[in-house]
Formats: sequence, structure tokens, C-alpha cells
Amino acid sequence: MRRVRTWKLFTGLSTGFCAHEPPRLLLPARVGVVVLAGVLAAGSGLIPAAAAQETLAAGMQADLQARADSGDSWAQLNLGAALDHGLAGFARDPVRAVSWYRRAAAAGLAEAQFNLAHCLATGSGTARDDTEALSWMLKAAEQGLSSAQFLAGVMLAEGIGTRADRARAQVWLQRAADGGNPDAAAALGRMRTRPVGD
Repeated sequence: MRRVRTWKLFTGLSTGFCAHEPPRLLLPARVGVVVLAGVLAAGSGLIPAAAAQETLAAGMQADLQARADSGDSWAQLNLGAALDHGLAGFARDPVRAVSWYRRAAAAGLAEAQFNLAHCLATGSGTARDDTEALSWMLKAAEQGLSSAQFLAGVMLAEGIGTRADRARAQVWLQRAADGGNPDAAAALGRMRTRPVGD
């Protein structure tokens, strides 16, 4: 049985590494009109509410899939999130989610880099790979994504994906704390009071 490594700096923090929030699904304006029309039609009794929801979900899925297929990195991120969490009428499919996160991450989208790093670090939808996870987390952190800065700092402090490097960890944690991340501030406090090697 494989033992999962615990992260000492995470003890008592409000954000767990495995509890990332799915990104907000960004719908194009025409889908918003379809949503409103579906709500009005269902509410008027013209069509059953369940039928309106099914029609709406199918239209949103097709539009999101088409935009992702055309290379729209935000659509790729949103499709990955929908598949990762079973949203917008999509069945949960972590393997396909990782594929879409990877496409959007390669296009340079920080949020996709963060989500891909998370999947790699937890083994969700892909083989666990801490080294690659750290690489993607650092790419997202370099773009100023506070949650990525925080987790890059934690990974560096704990030696996940690399040898432990408290100095680099403190730099990333400080950037995240400066950006308003309360967990980063707490982690910095713990690092400052915890002896090296503990």
C-alpha cells in the first residue's frame, strides 16, 4: 500500500491542496440568451422544465466543446473544469479533464496550469508526478496567480517535486501573502517558528 505524503505546512490551514475550486464557467453571450429563453419557457409552462434543462445543457455542451476544439484556451479550461467536476451537464471524466487542462496550460493560461498541477500532484485523471506538478505550479505562480504562488511555496518548503528549499518557498509564500492569501501568511508564520529540518 502506497503511503500518501502529508504536508506539514497545511496543518490547520483553511485551504486544502485537494480542495481546489473549479473555475467559473464562462459562457458566451448567445448561450446566456439561450439560458434565459429556457428559463422563461420552462417557467411559462410552454415546455416541461426538465426538457428545457436538457435542451439547454445539450446546447451549452456543444458550444463549449466547439470552442475548445477550435483552440479557445478559456473554453479548454472551462471544458476541463466541467469534466473534472461533472458540471454543465457533462459526466465527470478526470482523464479527459486533464487532457483539456493540458491544452490550455500549454497555451499559457495560468488557471489551467494551476489545475493541471493540482491533478498531477494528486493523481486525479493522470499518474501522480510531483516534479511535473511543481513545474506547472511555478509557471502559474510566475503569472501572479496567488493560489499557485501559495502552493508553489508549500511544495518547495516540503520538498514535493524537488529538494526542500525554504528560501525559495518563503519568496513564493511572501508573494502570495502580499496578494492577500491568508493561508500563505499562516504558512510563513509556521515556517518562521519551525526549526529547519522539522
